[in-house]
Formats: sequence, C-alpha cells, structure tokens
Amino acid sequence: MIANIRIRDSGQSKLLCQLDLMRFSEEQVRERMFERGIRDDTFFVCGFVDWNVDSEMSLTLAYALKKCVQELYDGDESIVVHLLKRHVPVTEIISHYYHLVSKDEVQTVTYLLKRDNLLKDILTDYIERGVLLNTEKGFYVAEK
Repeated sequence: MIANIRIRDSGQSKLLCQLDLMRFSEEQVRERMFERGIRDDTFFVCGFVDWNVDSEMSLTLAYALKKCVQELYDGDESIVVHLLKRHVPVTEIISHYYHLVSKDEVQTVTYLLKRDNLLKDILTDYIERGVLLNTEKGFYVAEK
C-alpha cells in the first residue's frame, strides 16, 4: 500500500514522497511531517503506486483503507483496489463489507434469491425506473 504523498503550496502541489502505509502508523507519519515543518492541512495522498490507483484523499482516509484491508479482508487488498478503480468513494468502501459468495454465477444468483429483501429490492428498483408498473389490475412490464 504505497501512497503517493503530495504537498499543497501556493495553489500548486508537488510530490513529496512515496510512503508504504503498511510500515508506518498514521501517528508516525504525522510526527515526521511535523518535524519537517509540514502542516497537516498541506499534505495529502493522491493515489497508490502498487495498486495503480489515482485517488485523492486525506491521510486519515488512507489509513482507514489500510484498516479496512487489514481487519475486514485479512490483508486481501483486491476488493479495496477493485472499488477504488471504479471510483467508489473511500467513505463508502470503509462503511461496507463484502464477502465472497462464489465464482459460479448460478450459485451467486441462488444465494441472492435466498436473501430476505432481494425480491422486494428488485421490484422496487424496476418500479422506480419505470420498467414495471404496479396498478390496481396488476403488474405491467414495459416492452422494449
């Protein structure tokens, strides 16, 4: 989890360093920045080199992602990388937990259909998108 750290200065930003967040705590990084005279509000993470991801975030959010990888996914960063590459907000990534169901599509659909609210959620989505109409006479489906 090698972060590109940049510094804002007079409306410009410049690369400060690449930092392996797995090796240092957030407190250690902040202490080192303070020692070098760099204020908290001037440095930020602008992506992760080893993940090939360019996402701007605060150091705090980057360390929240680290915690997510370590504690939710037992060190497997693939889910977090997948979501970051799809531009999912970091706050959403750290507030959701995903678990592997199966590589097989049929098993995955079977699992989803067994969930309590799935059918209701699907119907609601179709109704909201105008694909399905729920009338007094019954349900109507829009034909393409």
